[in-house]
Amino acid sequence: MFETLGDRLAAVLKKISGRGVLRPEDVEAGLREVRMALLEADVNFKVVKEFVDRVRARLVGVEVAPGLTAPQQVVKAINLELVELLGGNSDGLHYSPTPPTVLMLAGLQGSGKTTTAVKLALLARRDGHKPLLVALDLRRPAAVEQLRILADREGLAFQSGNGTVEEIARGALKEASRLGNDVVILDTAGRLHIDAELMDELKRLKAAVPVTETLLVADAMTGQEAVKVGEAFAGAVGVDGVILTKLDGDARGGAALSLRLATGQRIRFAGTGERPQDLEVFHAERMASRILGMGDVLSLIERAERTIDQEAVKEVESHMRSGHLTFDDFLVQIRQLRSMGSLEGILDMVPGGAKLKGQVAGADSEREVRRMEAVILSMTARERTHPEIIDGARRRRIARGSGLQPADVNRVLKAREAMQQVAKQFGLGNRGSKAGVSRLFGQGGSGWSR
Repeated sequence: MFETLGDRLAAVLKKISGRGVLRPEDVEAGLREVRMALLEADVNFKVVKEFVDRVRARLVGVEVAPGLTAPQQVVKAINLELVELLGGNSDGLHYSPTPPTVLMLAGLQGSGKTTTAVKLALLARRDGHKPLLVALDLRRPAAVEQLRILADREGLAFQSGNGTVEEIARGALKEASRLGNDVVILDTAGRLHIDAELMDELKRLKAAVPVTETLLVADAMTGQEAVKVGEAFAGAVGVDGVILTKLDGDARGGAALSLRLATGQRIRFAGTGERPQDLEVFHAERMASRILGMGDVLSLIERAERTIDQEAVKEVESHMRSGHLTFDDFLVQIRQLRSMGSLEGILDMVPGGAKLKGQVAGADSEREVRRMEAVILSMTARERTHPEIIDGARRRRIARGSGLQPADVNRVLKAREAMQQVAKQFGLGNRGSKAGVSRLFGQGGSGWSR
């Protein structure tokens, strides 16, 4: 996400930070390029003007902070204003003090409301709540059945019915009370475009049940159109926050940077993939850090904590500490990494990861992972435990068993060796050593944060 904007801003900041002393004309030249980068990223022109003016105001007549150079002060100002522009948000779901919490999702057809409803329900369940999904999209063919299937797949409570959307919603609240569901998520109807009938239905629904929050679901891929949609829903129905979907496919980022102005509300969540767990709290500070190429280590750690089997990791780490990484360990690592999402998405969160993305651009990383798995699973148990015994004959047999070539087997063998070297480089081969961990992030872990 934000690749285009991130690349442009990185180029601008590189020019600025490459100078020892900044003159006023240098700052103005830099701000002109920042303005062009934002406009090319499809950011609303009013937002661009306000952003550049605010950055300039932060820099005029301000003394350079201790420990920073003048160029670093410019980077700091841009980072702070990006956080402000994105809304300064770090909120998750807001739960009502008197259950049930009723969340009404609104948005156009195709914005991803139904899948987002399921993702929100899973998030509420992770928070220790019992969610109920309510299908109120009675116009789109098979919309009710789609939500029912997704709910069943994830083991979530589901409710629909006959009658008006108000009647179904009131019935769902009674059912939630009976079953002990303390979060009710209303998946409303959408349209291909905004019309009075849609807005009237949403207003009637909102008046019929005690809605805790109305969340607008907007498609990041639609750029400035998402801003128009935000303005329309905010004016007619009122929204308490925005969920931006398909953010993983939006290279420009214009919608994310413009929606706060359009709706008056912050982006609360971001859809970052197609899997049920691919919904993240939209942390403005972390997102600004990603845009400026400084990574997002905290989100990476949180995603790892949610998806990775800690017991399996401990066993792999013990083998790495002993200096012997088996192919069984390597297979665990591959599968754990895949559970965290796409390789490109992970690199977004790694400081400096943008430089590596070009090396995997266009590559089918999922296909490569499957090929590596096939190679490993074609090995005998002894070969996986003692890779050093794999000679030419064994490589040919493993290649035949996996349906690949000996060269593919060689790549997997080299990948394991490289992982073993990384373990030694960062001190994992020395029990109790923490020196390597700090080197991962530079200067005790703080070098990337400025």
